[in-house]
Amino acid sequence: MKKQQPNYLEKISAVIGDCCLPNLGIDEQTMNILKNEVNIVLHSAATVRFDEQLRKAVNINIIALQDMLKMSQEMSNLKAFVHISTAYSNCAGRKVVDEVFYKPPISGDNLFQFVNSLDDDYIERVTPSMLKEWPNTYAMTKAIAEGEILTYGKGLPIGVIRPSMIVATDDEPVSGWINNFYGPTGVVAATGIGLMRCMCADPNQTADIIPGDYVSNAVIASAWDIHNEWKNHKNANGSNKENYEPKIYNIVSSSSNPLTWGEFSSYNKKFGQHVPSIKAIWPIMLRLSKNKYEYTILCFLLHIIPAFIIDSLAKLTGRKPQLMDGYRKMHKFSEVISYFSLQSWTFHDNNTKSLAAKLSKLDQSLFKFDAAKLDWNEYFKKHVLGIRLYIIKDTMDSVPEAVKRNKKLYLIHYTLLSILTALLILIVYGLFILFV
Repeated sequence: MKKQQPNYLEKISAVIGDCCLPNLGIDEQTMNILKNEVNIVLHSAATVRFDEQLRKAVNINIIALQDMLKMSQEMSNLKAFVHISTAYSNCAGRKVVDEVFYKPPISGDNLFQFVNSLDDDYIERVTPSMLKEWPNTYAMTKAIAEGEILTYGKGLPIGVIRPSMIVATDDEPVSGWINNFYGPTGVVAATGIGLMRCMCADPNQTADIIPGDYVSNAVIASAWDIHNEWKNHKNANGSNKENYEPKIYNIVSSSSNPLTWGEFSSYNKKFGQHVPSIKAIWPIMLRLSKNKYEYTILCFLLHIIPAFIIDSLAKLTGRKPQLMDGYRKMHKFSEVISYFSLQSWTFHDNNTKSLAAKLSKLDQSLFKFDAAKLDWNEYFKKHVLGIRLYIIKDTMDSVPEAVKRNKKLYLIHYTLLSILTALLILIVYGLFILFV
């Protein structure tokens, strides 16, 4: 971009707004500029917190989308509108998700009226009963938002992208780039520094992950496809826009390049040991348990007891205890994602595969999103390194020292394990002598 358009920054205008405010918090003068000058809308604004308070999730994920669609209806030169949803928006009550619109549990307007008639405390109490089969407020509000596409987006050149769990980039803007702890990224980061040692997950179920740049590339390509479909529709139907059927693109890896949670864990451990973190407090070891009772016991043994001991020592030496509080947050996070790590879905992605086939050879290389061509072994090298650099904030010059430290941590781990095993044998032997 810098080479081809040296002054490209002069062509960019940032607009102040707020998805929690009416009309996106955009002033009237700016709104008129947008209506007259915008050609393409890529709508990615959302709260992606799984446990978001329902009122806030409704305002950002549903009402803000309505406002964006209303504004788009008045855009005189709109060529394409791409709404970014999630592959898990329609996972409740079904195991197969097609590239179609599903009937939402309630309209966005009715839900908005409902949450605005109640106070926050009451909403908090009734949210679990409102969710029913949905795992969280994020998935439910995104499902309802898709229904708003058909209502408020009627007659627009519009389509929906449904990515699965987004993880670090493969190549762009740099390989392994990621800037948040959500989903699988949080698991890898916590495991990499030795905090997370067990996870509630079925190692044989599919971990449907997709690199962030694959999603971005698919969004850009889909805008092109939506515009072409829209032109073809207008040529065939004249001015009749009402019967235009928006396309949905499921952006997933499971249909063409499946990966299990067991493989996900193995890859991360394999490459994590090559570039361990200097900030690690324990070596990388993560046990996946699909039995919730076993998982609870493992949490107590591997998380709670060590945290209690270390926090107690911190209090005795006048330092602030932190581990117990950290593990409470981690266990809550693990509980939230267990819905997705204990089961799998079948996502059909014919529209996405068709889109990839439509691209020229050059565009296929510039806008990669075909998960079938992803080499997981090569990808996880970048993935682990990216989390080390951009999440844990650990520079590469610390790798040699970190490798030595990691060897010491393993030595301490196995020494402690040997001592505990010897003590257990002595206790069992003592009990045997006592009673026999």
